[in-house]
Amino acid sequence: MNNSGKVDPFVSFDGAVEAFHASWTRYQRSRDLMDLSVSIACAEVAIPRFQPQSPPSSLQSMLNNLGIALVTRFLRTNQTSDLEYCIRLQRSALSLSPNGHPHAFKTLNILNTAFMTRFLHGGHKVDLDNSIDYLRESVFLSPIADTVRAEALTKLGATLDIRYQQSNALVDLNESIEHLHESIRICPHNHAVRSDALGRLIEALRARFRRMDKLAGLDECIDFCRETLLSRPPGNPGHAKALYDLGNILQTRFERMGQRVDVDECIELQEDCLQLRSPGDPDRPNTLNSLGVALRFRYQVNGKATDLENSITSYRDALQLLANDRADRSMTLDNLGDALRLRFQLTGDRANIEECIDLHQECLQLRLVGHPYRSSTLTNLGAALQRRFERWGQMEDVNISIKLHREALSLLPVGDCRRLAALVNLSNVLRARFVHKAEMADLSESVELLREALLLCPPDHIDRSAALNNLSESLQIRYRRVRDVADLDECLKLLREALTICPLGHHDHSTALENLAAVLCLRFETSRRLPELNESIGYYRECLTLHPTGNPGRSTALTNLGAGLQIQYQVMNKTAALKESIRLHRESLLLRPVGHPARCQALFYLAVALQMLFQAGSNEVDVEECIQMYKEAAGLENASLHNRLLASCRWIVAARECASRSLGDAYTSSLDLLDRLMLVAASNRTIAVDAASYAIEKRDFQKAVELLERGRALLFTQLENYRKPLDGVEAVDKELAGRFRALSAVIADAALSTGDRQVGNRNSEDTVAKRQKQVDEWTQMLKEIRQLDGFEDFLRITPFVKLQRAAKDGPVILVNISQYGSHGIIIQRTRQPLCVSLPGATPSIMNELANLLIQTTTDRLEEHESNRILQGALQQIWYKIVEPIVLELENTLKLPRWSRIWWIPTSFAWSLPLHASGPYFPGERNLPDRYISSYTPTLSGLIHARAGHRPTKTASGPRMLVVAQPGAEGETQLPSVYEEVDVILRIAPQANVVGGEGCTRDAVLSSLEKTAWTHFSCHGHQNSKQPFKSHFSLRTRDTSLNLLDIMRAGLPQAELAVLSACHSAGGDKSTPDEAIHLTAGMMFAGFRSVVGTMWAMADEDGPVIAQEFYKYMFRHGLEAANCRDAAKALDRGVRKLRKLSVPLERWINFVHYGI
Repeated sequence: MNNSGKVDPFVSFDGAVEAFHASWTRYQRSRDLMDLSVSIACAEVAIPRFQPQSPPSSLQSMLNNLGIALVTRFLRTNQTSDLEYCIRLQRSALSLSPNGHPHAFKTLNILNTAFMTRFLHGGHKVDLDNSIDYLRESVFLSPIADTVRAEALTKLGATLDIRYQQSNALVDLNESIEHLHESIRICPHNHAVRSDALGRLIEALRARFRRMDKLAGLDECIDFCRETLLSRPPGNPGHAKALYDLGNILQTRFERMGQRVDVDECIELQEDCLQLRSPGDPDRPNTLNSLGVALRFRYQVNGKATDLENSITSYRDALQLLANDRADRSMTLDNLGDALRLRFQLTGDRANIEECIDLHQECLQLRLVGHPYRSSTLTNLGAALQRRFERWGQMEDVNISIKLHREALSLLPVGDCRRLAALVNLSNVLRARFVHKAEMADLSESVELLREALLLCPPDHIDRSAALNNLSESLQIRYRRVRDVADLDECLKLLREALTICPLGHHDHSTALENLAAVLCLRFETSRRLPELNESIGYYRECLTLHPTGNPGRSTALTNLGAGLQIQYQVMNKTAALKESIRLHRESLLLRPVGHPARCQALFYLAVALQMLFQAGSNEVDVEECIQMYKEAAGLENASLHNRLLASCRWIVAARECASRSLGDAYTSSLDLLDRLMLVAASNRTIAVDAASYAIEKRDFQKAVELLERGRALLFTQLENYRKPLDGVEAVDKELAGRFRALSAVIADAALSTGDRQVGNRNSEDTVAKRQKQVDEWTQMLKEIRQLDGFEDFLRITPFVKLQRAAKDGPVILVNISQYGSHGIIIQRTRQPLCVSLPGATPSIMNELANLLIQTTTDRLEEHESNRILQGALQQIWYKIVEPIVLELENTLKLPRWSRIWWIPTSFAWSLPLHASGPYFPGERNLPDRYISSYTPTLSGLIHARAGHRPTKTASGPRMLVVAQPGAEGETQLPSVYEEVDVILRIAPQANVVGGEGCTRDAVLSSLEKTAWTHFSCHGHQNSKQPFKSHFSLRTRDTSLNLLDIMRAGLPQAELAVLSACHSAGGDKSTPDEAIHLTAGMMFAGFRSVVGTMWAMADEDGPVIAQEFYKYMFRHGLEAANCRDAAKALDRGVRKLRKLSVPLERWINFVHYGI
């Protein structure tokens, strides 16, 4: 090399080699890039000057040295040409080295380094694969039981681990662990290579544990971590990391095994590590984070708030040290959110859960689609929203939570060990929504998810006990809903297995005890076997001992044992058991202060126990305390609506027992909750009628009418609110009225879509969340309207003075059937309502009559037998309900014969043919021979029908549609349909007939929009599970016209509908006061007058009814036809059937609804 730093082109091979070493040595001291480039230039000069007579090893050595220099320069300059040149040279060098030659081993290592370097910069998998191939050759060439071989094995293991992280191929991870194990085996203690291999093996074993959840690998990992710590004593630069790694792996084992000693040691190790990592240390935030996790876990075991507070402090300190762009910031955000969620559960402070949700949302922004831990953050955010939902009941929270959990599950394919937890989490939040909304689809899906989770937990799986417990909990809830004993039997089997695999000391032991005790209690309800009850109480007592004072689960254990003792008191009349129950419930209530999510439950159970003691005649109970507890529980906004309704109903019972002045408030509360809950299950259907009965007791008959109007036909009432005219509001605030009208139309349509009570029907979470938002927005707009002058009572309870308008054309009779007394309330247009006592119309008798009628009209009895049974039923209806009312109509009101009257039956009277009742004795008039009866679902419905649109009259009469279909494919044919059509056309030739091949859903709907009068002559089908799917059969089964179609259609011309079809006025016995059937639905859709049938009609009766009906309707000519004559016209048709001496069942079947 000359003085200018350039290589002399005439220098020899040896001279160039000497120049290379000189410049390379100078570079290693100076790190000057010029020295590095000179060394590369010297090597490039040397290689072509190699003489054949020289030893080949010298050329190979030079090629290797040049390769190392080129890789080094690439790392400084990122010039890919250096790497490509290096790879070409080393492949040439490899061809010069026979197998086993030392230079071949070195060349292989350089090739591995070059390919790995190019992979790390370019990310091309082929480079990673080449690196691994050359490392395999290096291992093959390395001597057995030598540290050189150990180093090669360590490199190969590390590179395979990198490929595993790229491909997620378990075979790579297993091979990596195998090579690292061998490296450790052949490498002596305290050797640097062994230390490196240990660190890498620990990480690989942890990765396999996360993937496969095998505890054996975790224990081995801990052993290696302890060895590493011993090899790096205090003062060693690696001591802090060794402390940190051992602490983390102990924390992982604690998560799986729940052994307190592991988390205690973990905390000690992380605290020692933190002392060694000063505020400027880049690893200090991770240590703070790990310490926070361990403290949080210990809090969940010991319940000590100091651990939770110290955990939160550690996370906050870590966040302050983490810049916004640091990759590990997301982990601390997630963990701090989890800790704040726990503090919220402890304190009930809303600020904690709000910050928790904000943190998880920020974390999710950092963990975009594709991030390996996105599923974890989705889960944590979903859990936080679920907690907020459980406290404040906002459906939007639980709907979004379910959506997040679904996404988390979708990111974890079968085979990923994290899928198990995702299945359980989604199941739990679905179960939480079921508790609030009682939609069986949620509970059914919860059970199926947990069954899948259990399949992922074979008998030796560490999480099997938790999976058994989780599935049993959902099955318990389902049993309480559907009472299928198979669910209970399965629960017992699951829980007894759980108890055998999680003995005393196991973290799932108390959960298994608690669940088993609950199932035994449920079993006792049906078996009445005392040993089962006693065993249940024994398990509850054991649970309480496992939750000493200060334990977070103590309040639940107290409540459970208290509830069990209440059952024992009821069965064995042991007052001591009841008093112990009260003591336990009082302690539980103290642990659930105002704001606690379970306070409603604690209040309820304590109030029930106090009420029991009061009922036993004890003077130790202040019954007003009991009532106040029910009242508070019913008013807790953070409790589920279902639980609040239960408390409100018990409030009613307690207030009635002691004649409390709060009884009226109790009924009002219950109706408010029922309106919000929109549940019409059997347990809730008596609230409105019982409330009305109480108002009648107080002789407030107007209030009774208002309560019945409010608490019945909830769905129709709600839909009516969404369709309320807004003319007055529009005059004051046009913009607000427009928004309110538009949103009301959207919600009304959605309400129709979800009005069915179909088991297994589930809308997407996006749709449910959207609807909840719409309802919330509608409620807010309603508040704005009520703030306008003159609109303070907009959409509030309709006052009696307005409801009274329903009696404009004749009296309306409400028949109230209640356990506290049954009455008829006669509403008149200008007078006060008249109340008639009906002592014989008890709910049980009415239920028996309803069942008798259903059975008689369903079974194919001989005509004589059917007439005998039906006549007896009609006589009972007359004497127990109708006759006392008729006497008032005739004697007090002097109502003339053949006057119109309207009936609104409640409870079990809904399915009774009041219109056809009578003494049925010779010489005595039955009701059809005194008055003309009609029905209406509600007073508001009748008022609305009277105020409905009146189509313009024409000389050809009203526009009329006849839908004629003898039967869809596969149905029994109705031959009289054609005769019925001929009858109608002879009387009303202007009628448009839709039938035959053209009788499709779209064709009928299109005609309905332009029609005033419609006559259906076809099969009708009532669907009790999905009432809005009740339908008329058209040409084919898949083109039927259902109630939902008609109610959505918007029929501006609608006036009269004659439903000459079966079951068109039949409803669902389990929800009588909803009156969701074809006839009532047609009224809501806009038809002002509707003729229907209570059960199956005889085909041959159709033409007879049609002949008499339309002959009367058009008696004054086509242009004078009036839908108000429909009731009288039907009366003419029925009289014709009676003259023909048809069986009783056939003529009492026909009913009229509306004006």
